[in-house]
Amino acid sequence: METVTRRGFIASAGAGAAVCAAAGAEKEDDKLTDGGIADVTPPGVPERQLHVVPPGAGGHRNFSTRCVGCQLCVNACPNNVLRPSKDPRRVFQPEMGFENGYCRPECTKCGEVCPAGAIRRITPEEKKTIHVGHAVWHSELCIAYTEGVDCSACAEHCPAKAIVRVPMNEKDKNSPKVPVVDSMLCIGCGACENLCPARPMPAMTVEGLECHREVRPMSGLKK
Repeated sequence: METVTRRGFIASAGAGAAVCAAAGAEKEDDKLTDGGIADVTPPGVPERQLHVVPPGAGGHRNFSTRCVGCQLCVNACPNNVLRPSKDPRRVFQPEMGFENGYCRPECTKCGEVCPAGAIRRITPEEKKTIHVGHAVWHSELCIAYTEGVDCSACAEHCPAKAIVRVPMNEKDKNSPKVPVVDSMLCIGCGACENLCPARPMPAMTVEGLECHREVRPMSGLKK
């Protein structure tokens, strides 16, 4: 058995402290910052009138009837969009949230792992035709509306091209531009909610659809 000397103990403790300090520095470096100057506040979680269920679920009735709450889709979601519901009426059944990411058009992981038929397997091409919700603009939270900031985050990143920006004052084309959502084009992916810089709550939020629509009136979805 190796004898630990006082000097060896002190040296080991010093080395351990150095490792901890380095790990702490690395963790500090990993923090999300605004250009390295200030911490970025994560977005708040909105209260939805109707929660959002994944593409392939068909709608709330099929999903709530078939889902067994196994969490396989939650674990498989690479964008951290799916999470267990906290609603006691839907204990452990997943729902979509967009504070950590959004439902990317090319991803179909949840349907690939669902064992109960709550989320059917779909292809990325099929997913482009599925509307799971629609975005809602909250003017009182939008920095373009309240502060006149030239912000294009939601329109620029919308994969369905469902958001356009128009002058706030129709008579003044140089007035700040605000977003307008075409609910017929919106697929409810949550990109606008996830990437909206407004705090403490995003100015764009997604409301779920009771029954998913599977017909697109346009073909301009970004790949």
